[in-house]
Amino acid sequence: MLIMYKEEHLPTCAKIYVDAFNAPPLSYDFLTPEKAERYLRDLARTPGFLGYVCFVDEVIKAFCFGKLDDYFDGTMFEVSELAVSPELHGCGLGTEIMRQMEIKLAGYGVQAVSLNTSRNLPAFNFYKKNGYEELNESVSLMKQL
Repeated sequence: MLIMYKEEHLPTCAKIYVDAFNAPPLSYDFLTPEKAERYLRDLARTPGFLGYVCFVDEVIKAFCFGKLDDYFDGTMFEVSELAVSPELHGCGLGTEIMRQMEIKLAGYGVQAVSLNTSRNLPAFNFYKKNGYEELNESVSLMKQL
């Protein structure tokens, strides 16, 4: 069951985020519960924030955070973070969250969902499998300092 995020969900979402990103195949070891909670709290304070949590057997097992943006030709939802508890990776929960979220967003009049990921991450194939297309006109730039 997918419902709107509430501030009381933050500690559980932070734990899921840490568990998901510290588990294989990513195996990040720099992510602590404190960093995750600060980061997710900041996302939730972003203007236009919209978040969903997914309950499985009455326990939060996944979440999606993002923000609504008004663009030239309508409203877009930009996914900032999607995390699923590692014990449920590969069971279709992420796909179901995206499907339910897209239905809810379309009901709010949102015309598109956008996100950024890296080609070398498992998330890239996940999003492609779920109908997301690479935009050839988009490019990310970065400068190391």
